[in-house]
Amino acid sequence: MQGAMTPIKEIQLEQMTQLRERSKTVSVILNKELQSYLKTITPLFSPRKVLGEYMQSASRDKVVGAEKNYSIILENYKAVLRDAFGYNAKLSSPVSAIQNELVAEPWVYSDDLDGTVLSFSSPVRWVLSYDCSYDLPRLIAEKLKGEQPHYDSITPFVLNALVVWLLLENSPGLVRLLEGLGYTVSIERQPKIAGTLPFVVLTSRVAAFRPQNELVRMVSQFSGSTGFEEIIDVDQIDAIENPLQAKLQSLLNAQG
Repeated sequence: MQGAMTPIKEIQLEQMTQLRERSKTVSVILNKELQSYLKTITPLFSPRKVLGEYMQSASRDKVVGAEKNYSIILENYKAVLRDAFGYNAKLSSPVSAIQNELVAEPWVYSDDLDGTVLSFSSPVRWVLSYDCSYDLPRLIAEKLKGEQPHYDSITPFVLNALVVWLLLENSPGLVRLLEGLGYTVSIERQPKIAGTLPFVVLTSRVAAFRPQNELVRMVSQFSGSTGFEEIIDVDQIDAIENPLQAKLQSLLNAQG
């Protein structure tokens, strides 16, 4: 599962204000809708389904596959913290309890625009994880400043990302559920930021774009910011397809 790159669309500087305002209006609605869904489906994402007795919990019931899951998470946990952050980390058994509180934060990534490194956030893509005091935007901000993430902040962040990743790897039904709600589910990595750490990313059917690099650099210089939010392509909203409708229509067409 891998997501697509954000397209670049040429626009004029004088269009920016109106495009941003319309993008913000749609973004607010998309976020509210996603948060509403997460409140409903959170019970299905219990981290204990992955770790079972290898996570501190009031329940003593064993979970089939928990030992294997713990081994997979331990291997990835140590590798990510060592290779991406320079920490020789250990993972206790059982691990500290992970609260089943799903959050979806904007997908953020960095890009080098001919010598100018900026962070980009998407209004139509989100990282799915368990609630944590540390997040991807903070990690990227620290990395761009050349700062080392604190051990006590980065370790639960890495563990949470690994648990929700493995849960979806083992639960195709949950992936189908998210897709049925209108999201593409992909596994993304940012090697320069977090090594091989897998991020579960939800992408809306609504499209977004980045203006041409020259305009992005100009806007960032004017604002004095090192961050830029992609713009929702509101002109493409009318072209959004319903996957079920398209599937049924394809089947009927095949039958002649």
